[in-house]
Amino acid sequence: MTTTPSGGPAERTIVLVGATSGIGRHAARRLAAEGHRLVLIGRDPERVRRLARDLPAAHVITADISTADGVDQAAKEVHAAVGHIDTLVNNAGVMLPDRRTTAEGIELNLAVHHLAPWSMTGRLLPLLRRGDGRVVNVNSEGHRAPLRGPGPVLLDLGDLNSEHGYDPFLTYSRTKLANLMFTYELHRRHPELTVVAVHPGMVRTDLGRHFSRVLVTLVGAFSLPARQGAEPIVRLATAPEVAAGAYYDRFTPVASSHASYDLDTARRLWDATAALRGPFAPAA
Repeated sequence: MTTTPSGGPAERTIVLVGATSGIGRHAARRLAAEGHRLVLIGRDPERVRRLARDLPAAHVITADISTADGVDQAAKEVHAAVGHIDTLVNNAGVMLPDRRTTAEGIELNLAVHHLAPWSMTGRLLPLLRRGDGRVVNVNSEGHRAPLRGPGPVLLDLGDLNSEHGYDPFLTYSRTKLANLMFTYELHRRHPELTVVAVHPGMVRTDLGRHFSRVLVTLVGAFSLPARQGAEPIVRLATAPEVAAGAYYDRFTPVASSHASYDLDTARRLWDATAALRGPFAPAA
């Protein structure tokens, strides 16, 4: 295997969405240390500025990828910055105690966990086809059952926007299930890409900062530090080979929930997403 001067894998051009905090920031640092060419995308301008100072060789973009306009803006900057993409990592995540919507009226979990990866991957498809064409979607074991409450988790295609009742843990889980079903459907529809999803482990990040201190402390006691949570993301982004179409529990491909393999629901979800966001990929 070809290596960089630092001893890591051969240099890749990697786009990392959700790079300014938590496991995304740790992954960006690791990837930079290994000598990869990085395009890093984050929402918060101050965090983006700090990341740019820390990693001056990276191309850093400020964009709110929860909206279609934000994805389009980010994608245009990526197209201007690089001629190909070897790996796209869709890592952005949220978890909110109350229902919130984007400027487009989309519930925020759905916008960030499902619509953003779907839209970003589609807009960057030409660059992925010119490169190694790997897509890593950061997912969660929460797709099986909510952090609080019973499983199994099933999609409600009639209420993707959580307008008929909002449970923060169930909504998080449903949108992670949607992301996983998108991963599998993308693998089926675009076999020229190498698509995987990964549960990085239960990780201590600021994702749950809006919840009670008791809950955050309890979860934190059983969680990995963000540095360790970044390790499987870095591995899957850079390894010479990965199992295309697989769901990884950290470093190991495993079976996901029964619901995640529902082909009919996956096709209907794809169509519903296209109805919200337009065609998956730009016209040739």
